[in-house]
Amino acid sequence: MPQMRWKFAALSVLALGISAATISMEAAPAQAQEFPTLKKLQAERVALARKLTPSVVAIADSRPDLSNPQATGLAQGAALAASGFVVDEEYVVTNFESAATNNLEPGSSCWLMAHDGKEFTGKVVGKDKRNLMLLVKMDEGHPKLPSLKLANSDKVEVGSTALALGNTLDSLLIDRQISFSFGTVSGFYRFEPIGVINPDEGGDPYRGNVFEVDTAIHAGDHGGPICNLDGEVIAMMCPHWMAGRHMGCAVPSNQIAAVLPQLKKGVKEDDLAQASLGFKAKYSKEAGAIIVTDVTPGGPADKAGLKNGMHLMRVDNYKIPSMPRLKEMLGIGFIEREVEMESGFGRKRKTKVAVSYGLPIGTHIQLTVKDAESGREKTVDLITVQKEDDF
Repeated sequence: MPQMRWKFAALSVLALGISAATISMEAAPAQAQEFPTLKKLQAERVALARKLTPSVVAIADSRPDLSNPQATGLAQGAALAASGFVVDEEYVVTNFESAATNNLEPGSSCWLMAHDGKEFTGKVVGKDKRNLMLLVKMDEGHPKLPSLKLANSDKVEVGSTALALGNTLDSLLIDRQISFSFGTVSGFYRFEPIGVINPDEGGDPYRGNVFEVDTAIHAGDHGGPICNLDGEVIAMMCPHWMAGRHMGCAVPSNQIAAVLPQLKKGVKEDDLAQASLGFKAKYSKEAGAIIVTDVTPGGPADKAGLKNGMHLMRVDNYKIPSMPRLKEMLGIGFIEREVEMESGFGRKRKTKVAVSYGLPIGTHIQLTVKDAESGREKTVDLITVQKEDDF
C-alpha cells in the first residue's frame, strides 16, 4: 500500500506539472501581444535617427585640416567643425559661438559637409546674437538635403523626449557619422543675468529661454537640432549651461522662427524686429521703488496682469539692484560693461564684456510686482512679442 500511494502521488504531481505547463504555454501568446518588445522600440528609434540624419551638416569657416589626428576628436576633446541643420530647402541654421564659426559674419563664405561626406560651400546671410544663431544659404550645386520643420516649442513640456543630432567631436569628419543622443527635456529657464549679486562675477549675456536636456552635447554638436518624436526641431544646441546642473542647453525653436524670415531677407542684426515687453518702468523717489508705467493695452504686460503704478520687485526671482541693472536683467538691447579681469601675476586689467545680447521675441520672463495700495505681491509670467512698428 505505501508503494501504491507513492506511485499515485507521483502521477498526481506529474499531471499537475503538465497542466501548469499547458496553462503557461496558453498564456504566453496573450502576454506577448499585450506588451510590445524592446526590439520594436529599438527599431523605431533607429528608423527615426536614419530619417533625421540627412538634414544635419558639419560647418566651419574654412575646410578643416584633418592631417593631424591629435588636433581633433577624442585626442583633444575638441572639434574643427560645428553642427547645423537644413531648413526651407537651401538654408542652414547653426550656432555662432563655436570655435569653428565664431569668426563668421554676414557675407562670409563657409565650408559644409553633408551626412554622406559630400563637401560644399555656403554664405552667411544673417546673424542674431540674441538667439545665438547664424543663418547660412547653401551655394548653387549643393546636395539636395531634406529640411527639418520647426515645432511649436511653447507646447514642449518637461518630461518630453529629446533627440539630439550633431557632429560630436568631429564624428562626421572622421567617421562619416552623425551622432544621435536620446534623452529628455529636463527643465526650462533663463540664465542668471551678469552682475546681479556681484558686478564682476557670474551670469550670462544670453537673455532668452533655454531648454535643459539630458542628451549628450559635446564640442562639435553646438548648432545641431534637438528634435521631438515627430522629427520636428524643438531647439538648437548651444554651449551655455547652468552652473552645477551638468546638463546641456538649447535655444527654443519659436525664438528661431520669429527672426528666420527677416534673416533670410538679409536684414542686418541691428535692424531685426525687437521684442516688446508691453510696459516701461521708472524709479519713483516718492514711492522709493521702481514702478510700472505705460502698460500697453492688449500687450504682454497687460495680458500678464501688470498695472500702471505697481512696484516692480524682482525679475526671474532676482532682486533689482538699480535701474541700469534692470535693463541688463531684462535684456533691453546689446549692453557692455567695463569690468576688472585677472591678467596674471596678481595684476588686473579693465576690459569690456557683454552683459546682454538683447531680448529675443518669444522670451518667457517671470516678474514679481507689488500692488501699491494693498501691499500684496504677485508673480506673473510675461511672454515678449514683436514690436508693432517693426516690419
